Order: sequence, then structure tokens, then C-alpha cells
Amino acid sequence: MEKCLDIVPHATGWIYVFDGQPSASFPSYALALKAARAHAARDVQTLRRTVFRRQEVSGEFSSIVHHTQHLPH
Repeated sequence: MEKCLDIVPHATGWIYVFDGQPSASFPSYALALKAARAHAARDVQTLRRTVFRRQEVSGEFSSIVHHTQHLPH
């Protein structure tokens, strides 16, 4: 089972949403993603795999590939 951590645009920058709770606002997507990853690393209450997603302009979410993952050629 997975848990989603969503990175979404906000009027004041970018936020992440975890378990329905929005974070503080960050001035850039990169900073919001870094904070979301740190939050997920601290969340040891569950064994569910964390899936990071970004909200696109269309409103749909796309999964974020970690820099440690390798894409098939």
C-alpha cells in the first residue's frame, strides 16, 4: 500500500500535502520537494511506501521519479 505526498502550487509558492494536512509555503518547487522528502523520512509510523506526486497545470497528478531511481532505457 502507498501513501501520497503531493507537491502543489499555492498562491504564495509551493506547498506539500501529507495526510490531508498542508505544509507551510515554500518559494520554489525544489524547496517544497526537499521539505516533503524530509517530512517523509521522519514519518516512521507506517510501513507504507511514500509516493511523491506533483500537481500539473491540468490539475492531474504525476509521480515524481527520485534521483536514485533508474529509468529503463
